[in-house]
Amino acid sequence: MEGHSALFTMKMLFGILLSGLLFTAPAHVRSCFAQFGHPRIETRLAADSTIFTMKLDANHPLKPGKTFQVRIHVKPGRIWHVYSSKMSSDGGLTPLTVHVPPELSGYFEITKVAENGVIRTAYDSNFMTVTMAHYKPFDVIATIKVLKKAEKEIPFYLYVHFQTCNETMCMPPRTFAVPMSVLGEKPFKLRIAQAMGSLRHPSGLANVMKSR
Repeated sequence: MEGHSALFTMKMLFGILLSGLLFTAPAHVRSCFAQFGHPRIETRLAADSTIFTMKLDANHPLKPGKTFQVRIHVKPGRIWHVYSSKMSSDGGLTPLTVHVPPELSGYFEITKVAENGVIRTAYDSNFMTVTMAHYKPFDVIATIKVLKKAEKEIPFYLYVHFQTCNETMCMPPRTFAVPMSVLGEKPFKLRIAQAMGSLRHPSGLANVMKSR
């Protein structure tokens, strides 16, 4: 019983430490936690072994102004849970978020993020907040808008920022590139064609003018 109590105390201390860092850090550091700045991308799995698998629902080539969907399957480790994207970050814990890497932000933007799966909502007395977590595998569905034409194929991937806990401890928030580069997976190769409405064919225009 004493060991179990000590483990819960460790979890509570982690929460206090994380909250203290958030409230005492400079504004630009807090902004990184809240709005996702330039993350450190993980290069190996940790004890929780959360796995992310990506699938695309898109017609090729893509066209500017159109949208497509990305489905990210999230598989938490055996005794771990992942905090939902629907959870507030006010309590100091980190909900899952999906982001376009800075080098791709000129071509794509996320317009909507949805989830499926069972969310367990509970009050965590260690963090003194209501948590929303997935204890079983679930999917995150991101709607992506294409912003402009690309001259060549683009290696497409996303960043997933998240935090996991079990009943006695929490991992620090981390960011993975998905498809998971740590597992040797490669980005998808996407082509973005010019939108039909913006096409101009000089010879066709000349024929129209000549007929007049």
